[in-house]
Amino acid sequence: MDAFVQAHRNIIIDTTLDSLKKHGFEARFFPSREEAAAYIMEIALDCNTVGIAGTHTARALGVVPMLEKAGKKVFDHWKLKPGTPEELECRKSQMLSDLFLASANAITMTGEIVNRDGCGNRINSMTFGPGKVVLVVGRNKIVPDLDAAIARIEEVAAPIRAMSLSRKTPCVQTGYCMDCDSPERICRVTSIIHRQPMLTKITVIILDEELGY
Repeated sequence: MDAFVQAHRNIIIDTTLDSLKKHGFEARFFPSREEAAAYIMEIALDCNTVGIAGTHTARALGVVPMLEKAGKKVFDHWKLKPGTPEELECRKSQMLSDLFLASANAITMTGEIVNRDGCGNRINSMTFGPGKVVLVVGRNKIVPDLDAAIARIEEVAAPIRAMSLSRKTPCVQTGYCMDCDSPERICRVTSIIHRQPMLTKITVIILDEELGY
């Protein structure tokens, strides 16, 4: 039975990779975190500055300490106190970095990248500013289409992320989006990247494991 499960996963991943490439994105598949991390380090060779979004997925590869050890200046706002001028400046610096690392809330099998942000710095940095953008995505974030992408955000990604941030939003209690007006709401900006942006090269790395929210 496991062979059939893997065959099914392969179909989904291969279809998604083909669709992303047709839409102008660079799309790569890696079976292990180590191989994906090595590829990111290769991409970062000619980069002096690296911005990283608030992503559990990309960080799970262990690339942040690897980049710092390689002498890169890493703009990581998670290392700074939230709401401080230093944290805000760090978020802005991510948008002008040589390389920006992030994940996505959903990747469609039809080749779109879908995200929902609270501040918008991640979405901004994905589409314009950095020299290169790399998105690390686990297979759990692949969905059939745009409707399924929004559903995934509202039923999975956003409630879990709100929990991780200790937000007092209705979705933390119900487990799914209530389209609330809470001042602690994290769902404020939605982005669909239909095609490769004109001035920004986006590489999507898909891993054959479940990573992130």
